[in-house]
Parts: sequence; C-alpha cells; structure tokens
Amino acid sequence: MVVRLVRRPLLPGEFDAERWAPPLLVAGLALAWAVLRSGLSTPACAFRRLPALPCLACGGTRCVRSVLAGALAAALAYNPLVALGLAGLTLWSAHAVIARLRGDRLRLRLVTDRAGSRLLRWGLAFGLVLHWMWLAWTLPA
Repeated sequence: MVVRLVRRPLLPGEFDAERWAPPLLVAGLALAWAVLRSGLSTPACAFRRLPALPCLACGGTRCVRSVLAGALAAALAYNPLVALGLAGLTLWSAHAVIARLRGDRLRLRLVTDRAGSRLLRWGLAFGLVLHWMWLAWTLPA
C-alpha cells in the first residue's frame, strides 16, 4: 500500500493548482470579510430547513467569521471540516508562494497505488460521516 506526497514537475496539460490557490484564497477571504463586515444577512440553509438536519457545511459561515476574528477554537467548534480545510489551504498556499519565490518548478502531488487509493476513499467517507454526526450533535436546531 502506497500513499505519499512527492515533488515532481508539472505534467503537460496538468492543472497548476499551486499557481491559483494563493490568489483564490486571498480573494475568497477578502470577499468573506467584506460580506460579513457589510452587515448583509447570510441566506438560510435550504437543506437545514427541509430535513431539519445539518449539511456538511453547516456552521461554515460562523466558522469563517470566527477565523477572520482570530477565534480559532470557536471556528473548530462550529465546523471542524471548514476550519481544517482553511488551515490546509493556507499551508498549501504558503508552500506554493515560497516555492514560486524560490523558482522551484516542482509541485506537490499525492501518489497512491490501488490499495492506498481505496484506503483514502474509505477514510474520507468515514471522516465525513463522523463530521456530519458531530454537526448533528453539537449545532443548535
């Protein structure tokens, strides 16, 4: 079973995610900050209204609001998936910026074999179910 991160050159026709991740992260956080500071109300979640259960992103707005305010513990409590996703995207973007400034042409890629890919898929599915159960248990109705 093989699951590892490798550094390799970009293949022809392969999407250069490292090029776009940093500006999209900055633009997304700036847009979130502007919308949250403007006082506009956020739309009600249709999924939460219909079956009265949280979706995987439930609490995400409060999570982003907490991240922008610097309250990282509160952000993790509102939605761990969004909080950890933002942290991972921030670290990856920092890596991409540093690599570009150094002139490094190698990119980080996840390499797996069939068993490693199956393990990642099952792990992701199990993690999403646990996350959904956490939200259903902790978020107010």
